[in-house]
Amino acid sequence: MEQVAYSQEVIDLLVACDLPVSDLRDDSDVYFFGFHHESELWGVIGVEVCGDFGLLRSLAISAAHRSNRLGQKLVAFSEEWAARSHLKALYLLTTTADGFFERLGYEVLDRSDAPKAITQTPQFAGLCPASAVFMGKALGAN
Repeated sequence: MEQVAYSQEVIDLLVACDLPVSDLRDDSDVYFFGFHHESELWGVIGVEVCGDFGLLRSLAISAAHRSNRLGQKLVAFSEEWAARSHLKALYLLTTTADGFFERLGYEVLDRSDAPKAITQTPQFAGLCPASAVFMGKALGAN
């Protein structure tokens, strides 16, 4: 696992996994982490820094490399990075992976409980449908 630059390679993987990219750009507050094997990006995840909190987003695993716990490893790596960066909690929105994130310790939350910094992200404000499940997880003692 390593930090990766926002690049066409990342965009291609996100698009292949039907994840939004319209709000992403090189100079955003989204930090990407990925796993490469023989120069191929197998998986990626992003953490959008929103003050004291992070929005976990853009978890994408190439179709050929799913079911090998790579998603869990990317989430764990992101959580460790976020904790080292003194973020208090990670939040996310999902339409398909709430069971996966529950197994990793994320709790389903009411959208009204979201910190203001999270509600102001494009993902929260409209990119993700209102039907998306909002989840969160506290990070250590900050």
